Amino acid sequence: MIFCRRACLSSAFFCLCAAAVSMGWAQQTPPQEKKPQNPFESVPEQPKQEQPPAQKPPFEAPPAAEAPKATAGQVISAIEFRGARRVPQDTLRALIFTKKGDLYNEEALRRDFIALWNSGRFDDITLESEPDGKGGVIVRFVVTERRVVRSIKYEGIKSVTVSEILDRFKERKVGLSVESQFDPNKVQRAKVVLQEFLAERGRQFAKVDPDIHQIPPASLEIVFNVDEGPKVKVGKINVVGNHAFSQREVIRAMKNLHPLGIPHSILFEDLFARTYDSSKLEEDKDRVRNAYQEKGYFTAKVLDTKTELVDTVGHGLKIPLLKPNKPGKAMNITVPVEEGRLYHLNKINFVGVKLFRTPETLMRPLFGMAEGDVFSTGKLRKGLENMRKLYGEFGYIDFVPEPSFDIIPNSDKVDLTLTADEGKQFFVRRIDFSGNVTTRDKVIRREILLDEGDIFNNRLWELSILRLNQLGYFEQLKAEEAADIKRNTQNNTVDITLKVRERGKNSIGLNGGVSGIAGSFVGLNYSTNNFLGLGETLSLEGQVGTRLSSISAGFTEPYFLDRPLQLGVEAHLTRFDFNQGREASILAGQNLIPLFNELGSNNLLNYIQNGHGFSISASYPLRRSFSRIGITYGYDISDIKTETAAATSYFEYINFSGVAGPNALQGIRTSRIVPSFTYNTVNHPITPTGGKSLFVSFEFAGSYLGGNVNTIRPTVDGKYFHPSPLNHKHILAFHATGSLITGYGGKLVPPFYRSYIGGEQDVRGFNIWGISPIAFIPSESAINVLNADGSQRTQTTIVNGVPTITNSSLNIPIYQLIFPGGDAHAVGNFEYRIPIFGPVVLAIFTDVGVNRILRPNQLTIDPSRIDYLNSAYPSATFDPRAVIAPGTEKVRMSNGLELQVLLPVVNAPFRVYWAYNPLVVREYLQPPIVADRASFPNQATFNNAVATFGQAYPFFEQRSMFRFTVGRTF
Repeated sequence: MIFCRRACLSSAFFCLCAAAVSMGWAQQTPPQEKKPQNPFESVPEQPKQEQPPAQKPPFEAPPAAEAPKATAGQVISAIEFRGARRVPQDTLRALIFTKKGDLYNEEALRRDFIALWNSGRFDDITLESEPDGKGGVIVRFVVTERRVVRSIKYEGIKSVTVSEILDRFKERKVGLSVESQFDPNKVQRAKVVLQEFLAERGRQFAKVDPDIHQIPPASLEIVFNVDEGPKVKVGKINVVGNHAFSQREVIRAMKNLHPLGIPHSILFEDLFARTYDSSKLEEDKDRVRNAYQEKGYFTAKVLDTKTELVDTVGHGLKIPLLKPNKPGKAMNITVPVEEGRLYHLNKINFVGVKLFRTPETLMRPLFGMAEGDVFSTGKLRKGLENMRKLYGEFGYIDFVPEPSFDIIPNSDKVDLTLTADEGKQFFVRRIDFSGNVTTRDKVIRREILLDEGDIFNNRLWELSILRLNQLGYFEQLKAEEAADIKRNTQNNTVDITLKVRERGKNSIGLNGGVSGIAGSFVGLNYSTNNFLGLGETLSLEGQVGTRLSSISAGFTEPYFLDRPLQLGVEAHLTRFDFNQGREASILAGQNLIPLFNELGSNNLLNYIQNGHGFSISASYPLRRSFSRIGITYGYDISDIKTETAAATSYFEYINFSGVAGPNALQGIRTSRIVPSFTYNTVNHPITPTGGKSLFVSFEFAGSYLGGNVNTIRPTVDGKYFHPSPLNHKHILAFHATGSLITGYGGKLVPPFYRSYIGGEQDVRGFNIWGISPIAFIPSESAINVLNADGSQRTQTTIVNGVPTITNSSLNIPIYQLIFPGGDAHAVGNFEYRIPIFGPVVLAIFTDVGVNRILRPNQLTIDPSRIDYLNSAYPSATFDPRAVIAPGTEKVRMSNGLELQVLLPVVNAPFRVYWAYNPLVVREYLQPPIVADRASFPNQATFNNAVATFGQAYPFFEQRSMFRFTVGRTF
């Protein structure tokens, strides 16, 4: 026999199949799920669908002679499945209950038929049976598989991307995807969700028309034809009924729909209209009501808003030279409000508060208001949260406060009743850790401010999480998510399991650069902040370049002898090559080395400074706080090798000498001690999102410590991080630092201890160490004597008993150009950090810095040298102080964009930035001319001297800078 969805196995089965027709399981097409109808929503249109190929009517039964009826009791010799392409035969056999060798049973086959149909894999099923010629029967299921969606296209979409559509489908659980089985209900669901999504983007009149195309043999292509229509912007917002607050103040509360601009700027507050979204209008109504209630208008209401759709001709801010705005649609919104009275707090009643004897005293410190004050729901919410935290500090972690209000009739008074369910007081029974593969348990436990057996204190737990985040060993921890806290209400204890995920403990940095003027350098640094899982830090750093070469190594033990005593040691070796021609070229932005070569190498300030030393530090935290006091001892030895006569004069005669050594160039020993204070609540050392830090130090260096340099240097450095009020994922970052150095006891500051700023570490748009005051100091030099016609004058001298013709020369007084650095500097940095995706962050930054000489008497020439120069050149009348070039101590500023990518292996941000410098110095530096015409034999020699030593030096700082590096400015 042949049995399809409406054919019968027997006359007795006929009625059952007929009933199945009305039930839906035996229809030609799969039954559609009934979707609850929304009374506020019109019935969606049915999608256009191409008709499938014509099939044999399922009601048609074959003639009886074609296949004799199977009878009960016959043995099933085979079970076959035909028409299944994607579903394996074994899977189909597993879906049914009848097996080969079973007796033929119509009820069992009916059950198998329903099981196959309910699998949702088929559009049609036909059951056939025929004798096998050996007394048995063959059962055959002929199936038509449900069609599969091969592709989904979105035609006409402009306002949203396909990836955004797929994300929205996933969020709303549409279930329509490529390679899924076709379901008309899902297509309709996708249409509705897509229309809602477009409405949120301002396309209120968007039309979505799904087309379904057959792809032989059994696949479909779904095309959503979209007509987005005009974009609807928010037009005029008119607030009606407001008396206590202005229109502008009420509209500010509408965070979703109020215009974009500069907040509270009046003139620039309404620059760009937002996209209209009716669902967001309801949210803004609640915000307006809450804003009134936070200001004391407890019974304020926002009535039904009125909207009016209008046509616009050019809408929003018009920017010259750009394409004018197209005509569109705007939704004018009228927001009626009923302000009601300004209410004050009358009486406060506490019910169920047993922990505190006089809970009324908590109102002012916790809630910020007391009896007689304006009643603010905002202060009430904050006060309830403060009250939960206060109870949490005493172990009542299940504390629940419930406020209730009684408005006194015909008055502006409100009685407040706070009903408290204190719950039980919990104690810590056990603290465990998971996820710390490398880090030892004791390293984590020593940062936890709670001990087993203590009262569970929510505040101490939050501070413990902050301390762990400051280590930088783990991915960012959150107090409410980082631990599994299990309560045992029978004995009032909690078991805490802290879950951590370790970050890479190794940090590797590689930086470098090359310049035709400044030379090249390459640097490599390595550090591990969790050495052997014990929390110790090992760091190595090296750099090789034409200007600076250095190598250093350091080791820090955060808990010495298992006590919170942090010890550190560091050793370094440096070599600094200063070339005056090169440094001036960097500042001027052009190659001036040939010009300086014309002046003669003996007139250049060229020297090499070699130094080595070490430092030992120790710090100890103040009990249960984020403050530390520390002390550092350092010892450095510097030697200077001069390469020109001018450099020799500079270091021998500048009055920092007075050191007890062979001279000012050898054996410069600096022995210093630095007490310091540190306060740090920054929540992460690499990717901070909140907190502040303050570092204050006072450095003393002197002969009483075993050195021969006497200096005092106070330093202050502060940082502050906070989420942006516009978007909590955006971070506002501030940094400020300042330092001053001075000598004492008759000794001055050595030149190489003075301050230089500029570069990616402080003011990003300038060259490294490029910001320094420039000065001129008294000196002397030799000048060739010329004949009256400008030719070189020569003279005969005896060299080793042989007459030799040499050029005639004349010593003259000059002012030598130097880059002394400042004795005081201050730097301020601001960044607005915007996460883009994953580890990529865009930072808008502003850097401001100034480097000045506040104590000119600390930059003087040795008196004996001045006496010699003034006696040799009386007309020069040299002053012992250096002459500071005007304009070189100005404030510098950089503004720009920085792209930061946190490298997973390096464990530090790779930065690419472009900076524009609105505040620069661009002028010529004119040295004082002190040579007297009477000291020269003729005018030609005098003119040659003025041209050689009296010409102005170009000093032009760059307006912009593009650079990449590894690390952070702060």
